[in-house]
Amino acid sequence: MRAVLRAQGLSVRYGHRTIFESVDASFDAGSLVALIGPNGAGKSSLLRVLAGTQRPSAGSLERHAGAALVATALPLPPDVTPAQLSGYVLALRRPWWLVRQTDAERASIAAALERAGLRDRADDAAATLSSGEVQRAWIAAALATDAGAVLIDEPTTHLDVRYQLEVLRTLKTIARSGIAVVAAIHDLTLAARFADSIALLAGGALASGPPAAILRAPTLTHAFGVEVATYTDAEGYVVCTPR
Repeated sequence: MRAVLRAQGLSVRYGHRTIFESVDASFDAGSLVALIGPNGAGKSSLLRVLAGTQRPSAGSLERHAGAALVATALPLPPDVTPAQLSGYVLALRRPWWLVRQTDAERASIAAALERAGLRDRADDAAATLSSGEVQRAWIAAALATDAGAVLIDEPTTHLDVRYQLEVLRTLKTIARSGIAVVAAIHDLTLAARFADSIALLAGGALASGPPAAILRAPTLTHAFGVEVATYTDAEGYVVCTPR
């Protein structure tokens, strides 16, 4: 697969505190990567660095396509529609002298809403949308920019099980369309179920690989500081439970 983002020796420090250092990682088109790790490990910082909204303290990053960062915890004003949200994001990237939305932008918005499963709700106010649909509206806004990589911070936060599954299925479908998707996820079992690979950020270092290789009880216990048991279910997916 083609690498969309490639990081070499990335480090982030805040003052005298090192969050992570010497991180090497590659994120491929068509792959969904679950970024996991304890609170404070630097998952959000890494996503911002990958997206280009934060400079690393050291290291380099190669981008072979545009990257869009999605912070789905942000609320939407109750009267804003998914189509308007995507239009606003595109307007931020439009040259200042172009006031009106172009035909190409309208086509990008329509395509993004289709891919996010919101075609029939494109013009409905946020107040009438489910929590899962609001999350997918943010994802559609990122897709409208024609990004080759979508970096999404905690897309399942505050969602019940139904909407968690809905959002993760959407991300999986988007990845399969040829986009590199990196999602910070707290639920380890859901990460194992949907991700093609796992990136574990803990103790200032990043380890990545297939779910079965990373989601091992000793590794998780050490990373999270609490005993974690794992087993493989009847469908072959890793299940993680704290003890």
